[in-house]
Amino acid sequence: MVITTAIEPKNTLHLLAAAPRFWSTLMPEILAVWQEGDLILLLAEGAQGFNTKALDQFNQIAVLGSDLVRLEAMDDEVPNHIKIATTANWAAWTVQYQRTVTWR
Repeated sequence: MVITTAIEPKNTLHLLAAAPRFWSTLMPEILAVWQEGDLILLLAEGAQGFNTKALDQFNQIAVLGSDLVRLEAMDDEVPNHIKIATTANWAAWTVQYQRTVTWR
């Protein structure tokens, strides 16, 4: 698994832990508060949606690499615009971003 971290922390870290079946309700809510420099981090059940079209409207997206391993996802299955993050990245982002919001 290739780990990339080219993310510039600014405003809000959005932790998307909800399963993709709930995203039709959550995406409008996330878009309503989304600002330039925000980041969506897919984790837990949210990692299952790493290759869905619903994410195309966001410019900074990362997925937790350990969740991809559990999903048995191959590196080439992850779209190029999605970064693969470690738990250390996640920990650093929670300190670097001004806010952290969890979507479940």
